[in-house]
Amino acid sequence: MLFDKVTPCTTTLEREAWQIWDAKAKPQLSLGRLEEVAVRLVAIRGELRPTLGEPALLLFAADHGIVAEGVSSSPQEITWQQCLNFAHGGGAIGLICRENGIELRVIDVGVNYDFDPSLKITDKKIGYGTANFARHKAMDREQLESALGAGKEEVLSLAKEGIKVVAFGEMGVGNTTSASALMASLTSVPIAECTGRGAGLSNEGLLHKQQVLNRALALHGKISDPLEALATYGGFEIAAIVGGMMAAAHHRMVILVDGFITTVAALIATTIEPAVRDYLIFCHQSKESGHANLLKLLKAQPLLDLSMHLGEGSGAAVAWPIIRQALNLYLDMTPFSDAKVTDSVALLKKQGVDRHAER
Repeated sequence: MLFDKVTPCTTTLEREAWQIWDAKAKPQLSLGRLEEVAVRLVAIRGELRPTLGEPALLLFAADHGIVAEGVSSSPQEITWQQCLNFAHGGGAIGLICRENGIELRVIDVGVNYDFDPSLKITDKKIGYGTANFARHKAMDREQLESALGAGKEEVLSLAKEGIKVVAFGEMGVGNTTSASALMASLTSVPIAECTGRGAGLSNEGLLHKQQVLNRALALHGKISDPLEALATYGGFEIAAIVGGMMAAAHHRMVILVDGFITTVAALIATTIEPAVRDYLIFCHQSKESGHANLLKLLKAQPLLDLSMHLGEGSGAAVAWPIIRQALNLYLDMTPFSDAKVTDSVALLKKQGVDRHAER
């Protein structure tokens, strides 16, 4: 069995969680989405007063055969070079994780390079990049299952360590092309609305990327099965994230979703098992043009919109302190009774005013 059963989140504790918020010394719902986030955390963990500890960020890296079609402005060697950088704590993601108490783990599932075993890079290599999906399927079934399994194994390791919050990042030159193909294949959104500039394509380069994608989708035909689409267009790292999300939901972990590529992985995971959706917190809206369309399809409202489009899990890592603060306010903010402040929320409720009806 590829995936373990995912149990939908219970809503039984949500009413009690809202009552705790209403007892805080503040106007009802005045902390806005911070209150919603905390209640989501209660539902995900199934605990009225959850403790989360520090999160881990699993950054899966792999190369893509589609790069041979000239769809990226970056040379492929940047994939392995950045992995080395991350392994030494460098890059934006290294710094953000270090500053926010997030453990960063880099996992090679398909980089076209052999890393020194002494480096802090976990070796789960399935191959030296996927096949060029403009001409062939990106991976065979065995490779797909290995990639899904790699993500599952990494999350299982976290669960055994007591980690309750996991973010996913990715590194792989060309992976926005794979993500765009997957989105177009699994939705009714046309390629032009799924495809952005990636690392910085010119107008001409963007048009070429879209043309390559249209030809690839015509070659393979309409694929609605999520696993078949993943095998046809996906990267090893995207498949690993899908497997990781499925496993994290099984273990009732809080899943921090980053930008376009990880949201495509979320689309696939929730298509396979809709209950995964209950465990996802969408952290930011990427500047990558397909992301806004995909978030609308998933009916997801991200926490941040900072025009970021770096990937690597950076948006999730930036959002983590806000999520942590939301829970801390819910757990530790002074209630009306302790603060010796008149309970304005209770007074309004007596008058028939309850802002929860407006949510």
